[in-house]
Amino acid sequence: MTGIINNLKTRAEKLQGSAARLTMRLPPVGQRALAKVLGFDDQFSKLDSHLQVLIAIRNRMAGGALIGPNPEKSRKHFRKEMASIIDQPTTVERISNLEISVRSGNISARHYIPRVFGQNNKPLPLLVFFHGGGFVVGDLDTHDEPCRLLCQHAQVQVLSVAYRLAPEQSAPAASNDCLDALKWAHKNAAALGVDPTKIAVGGDSAGGNLSAVVSQLAAGKPYAPAAQLLIYPVVDLDGTYPSHRAYGKGLFLNQTDMDNAKLAYVSDGKLKLTDPRVSPLFGKLEGLAPALLVTAELDTLRDEGETYAVKLRESGTPCDAYRVEGQGHGFINITPINRAAYDATIKIAHNFRVLLDRS
Repeated sequence: MTGIINNLKTRAEKLQGSAARLTMRLPPVGQRALAKVLGFDDQFSKLDSHLQVLIAIRNRMAGGALIGPNPEKSRKHFRKEMASIIDQPTTVERISNLEISVRSGNISARHYIPRVFGQNNKPLPLLVFFHGGGFVVGDLDTHDEPCRLLCQHAQVQVLSVAYRLAPEQSAPAASNDCLDALKWAHKNAAALGVDPTKIAVGGDSAGGNLSAVVSQLAAGKPYAPAAQLLIYPVVDLDGTYPSHRAYGKGLFLNQTDMDNAKLAYVSDGKLKLTDPRVSPLFGKLEGLAPALLVTAELDTLRDEGETYAVKLRESGTPCDAYRVEGQGHGFINITPINRAAYDATIKIAHNFRVLLDRS
C-alpha cells in the first residue's frame, strides 16, 4: 500500500487523469483505505469508493475549488482539469462546429450526430444541450464527452451551446442565448436533419437551470421543447436546503463555489434571485414539457432538484425523477475515470430517449 500511495502522489502532481485511472484498478476496500490515508472525510462514507480517492486527490491538488473570485482563472483551471481525464472519446458518426445567430450576435455551438443502431432513415430527435459550470465556467470542450455519450446512447442528435458566461454577461444573457438557440434549432430542423416535433432541451447543473428556464419561457410557443433533461439542476438560488449543509464542503461542489456563482450571475443587479429567469422554482410550472430530472445522492443541489420534481408533478407537468446513489455533483463529467459515473450517464441517456419517444 505504501508503494501505491507514493506512486499515486507522484502521478497526481503530473496528471490527475492518470492517477484516477491507476486507482480504478484497486478493489473497493483498497480504494477506501487509500482515500483515508489521503485525508478523505469519513462523513461521506456513502460516496462511491473510487470517488473517495478522486476527491482526496483533487482536494490535495487544488482545494476542490470550482469557481473562485477570478473567473478567467477558474475557467482555465476547469478546462485543464477536464482535459486531464479524457482518455478515448466516445465515437459518434459526425461532429461539426457551428456559429448560430442569437439576438446578441453569433455564438458557438457543436453539433453531434450518432452512429445509428440498425436501419433507421427517419429524422432523429435533437437535444439542445446547455453545459454546467455555475454560469461562470464550462464550455463546448469541457462537456464534449457527456454530449458524445448522450448522443450515441440516446440515439439523438445533440446541439451543444456556448452561451455567454457571467460575470461579464449577467442574467438573463445566458437564458436569452439558450432560448434563441432553441428557436434556431426549430428554424433549422430540416437542415440539421432532425424531427422538428422532437427537439428537447437539457443540461447539467447551471445548464439544468437554463433548460428549466427555457422550458418555461417557451411554453405554449411553436418552438416549445418536446422534453427537458435536468441533470442535478440548480433551481433555487435564493433558498437554503438540508443538502446545502450536508454536502456543501469537501466534495466536488462547495457552498463557496455556489456563493461565487450566485454573485457572478446577478452581478449587475438587474434580476433578483427569486426571478424565475434565475430561479425557475419560482416560475409557472403548469403546462411544461415532460421532464427527466436526475439528482445525485451526495450533492449540495440534491434537495432543491428533488423539490422541483415534486412541484412539477403537483403542477401537472409529467416528471420522471430519480436519485443516483453513491455519486456527487458533476458525475457526467468524470465518466472517463469512474465506471459508476459512466454507467449512470448511460442510464440517463436511455431513460431520456424513452421519455422522448412517448412525448
